Amino acid sequence: MKRFNFLLTVMCISSLAMVAQPGPSYWQQAIDYHIVVDLDHKAHSLTGDLTLVYTNNSPDVIDVVFFNLYWNAFQPGSMMSNMANIPTQFKDKAIGQNIEQLKPKQQGEQIVHSLSQDGQTMAFVVDQTILKAALISPLSPGESTVLHMTYTTRIPKLVERAGRDNPEGIDYTFTQWYPKLSVYDAQGWHPDIYVAREFYGDYGHFKVDITADAKFTIGGTGLLQNASEIGHGYSDKPVKHAKHARLTWTFEADNVHDFAWVADPDFIHDRVTMEDGPELHFFYQDNKKSRMYMDQLQVDLASYFRFMNGKFGSYEWPQFSVIQGGEGAMEYPMATIMQIHSKRYEGVLGTVIHEASHMWFYGMLGTDEMRYPWIDEGFTSFAEEEAMNHVTGANLPNAHLSDINRYAQIAGKGIMEPMSTLSNYYDGKFPYQLSAYMMGSLFLVQLQGIIGDEAFWTTMKRFKNEWLFKHPQPNDFLRIAEQESGMVLDWYLNQWVHTLKVPDVGIASVKGLGKNLTVVTLERHGSLALPVDVLVVYQTGQSITYTIPLSAMFGHKSSDNLAVAGPWNYTEKTFELVVQGNTGSIASIVVDPRMMTADVNRKDNQVGFTTKMKSSAEDAMNE
Repeated sequence: MKRFNFLLTVMCISSLAMVAQPGPSYWQQAIDYHIVVDLDHKAHSLTGDLTLVYTNNSPDVIDVVFFNLYWNAFQPGSMMSNMANIPTQFKDKAIGQNIEQLKPKQQGEQIVHSLSQDGQTMAFVVDQTILKAALISPLSPGESTVLHMTYTTRIPKLVERAGRDNPEGIDYTFTQWYPKLSVYDAQGWHPDIYVAREFYGDYGHFKVDITADAKFTIGGTGLLQNASEIGHGYSDKPVKHAKHARLTWTFEADNVHDFAWVADPDFIHDRVTMEDGPELHFFYQDNKKSRMYMDQLQVDLASYFRFMNGKFGSYEWPQFSVIQGGEGAMEYPMATIMQIHSKRYEGVLGTVIHEASHMWFYGMLGTDEMRYPWIDEGFTSFAEEEAMNHVTGANLPNAHLSDINRYAQIAGKGIMEPMSTLSNYYDGKFPYQLSAYMMGSLFLVQLQGIIGDEAFWTTMKRFKNEWLFKHPQPNDFLRIAEQESGMVLDWYLNQWVHTLKVPDVGIASVKGLGKNLTVVTLERHGSLALPVDVLVVYQTGQSITYTIPLSAMFGHKSSDNLAVAGPWNYTEKTFELVVQGNTGSIASIVVDPRMMTADVNRKDNQVGFTTKMKSSAEDAMNE
């Protein structure tokens, strides 16, 4: 094996400065919804009238449309109900059992009465949660058409995310509640039958008129346009309504791909105005359990938004709402809808921060969650851990150690599936969570270790700014990371996303080389090759960190306190790192000192650690 001098550097390639932002060939469809609904809380139903202006910005002629009728999933025999039949050791039994136990009046259904295009009646067929209809007049590139639908929705008893009577007593949670046009993009139509996982939608404008009994307070996506008439905490001046009055609430939202709302007669509605962020709204019931953490949460959420604006880019919508309701917790544009009863404040705070962090990925970057759930869930989990580390004052050098350690315990046990698996096709919820959340977050943790802190954070901001209100794919993110770092990174995306290869590097031996040099032999035990950082701490308390890039990177990260060795070819199992000083002058040698890789075995990652030098080594690792 060749010895490589630690002073050897790798030249960056200037040709990486290709354009990463959407080019002239990029397109996405445009939508403009006007939804008029009437809530009958006695019959638990919605009467709906939907008008949709659809603009074809694609280069193709559109001759058919698909709508999602999500609430048809809340019926016995649906695909959501039958999830437990998937042959896997991680069966999702609870949802299916709950749906099968619904009585006829508790089941959900979206009944479409009529559908027309530009005033002409259309024929349509419904297959479970998907409506398919042929257009009367095919839509050429650049043309717009008006689709009109009338429908009735039976509101289901809450089983998964949406419905009536949530576990904490909230009357109605309206999510995935309206007939929603499926996405047509460069890969064609995406009529994904609802099986309880993720969503995908086109950006556009929503105007939603909701008529309901005056006793209800409503919160959700968008801005209320008639606050002075409605009151209910939206206006500074209280508004009185007759006992049996009915109100029509008019909400509008720009640049959103979904619209959600919650209605309850016992809501308290608090507003917090931030000077440097969105207006914050809090909707919760007037009882001790629901009020328990609200004052502190309002302070911490303001701190959270300031942190996120600084690290990940500015929040682009005018408001954000925390709304008690639903089942568990779920994100929607400008809102999270969640259960808030908890014995621990940190649990509530972590949930709110996770769902709010979705606004930067699910929300303002509308990736196809069915095909790339890890971009949303994984990036959101990464942001959550960073934000919690800041808001709680923990200020740990690495906020992601729980995922690092969990991965080491699980990898190679036959539980995980590749991150490229479609959301609906994981063998159960547990493997899905491991891939989309944990491995998706670790994708960013390791990338930060590969390209360095400065390039990483400029990458995150550019990704948000350049793909704002668009539909980026994995390669779009990668191109920005390559531009900011000057490295080639396709090897990393391919292997972490499409395979289950694991990283594992250890120290094989440490030997003296003459009077003033030491050879550290590193050995790969895992099949995923990543660049390696090695911290050498000397008996004097001084330290030096070496970075060993891969040949495939054609570049390396840099900082004032970093020495460069290598590169290390992925085809070579061992690498000899020559460091200054003899073995007697060295207190410790640590591989991956910041724990920025998901190394599955850290027992061989350090040698020569002495009690006397422990504090000096830990200080160096935390830099």
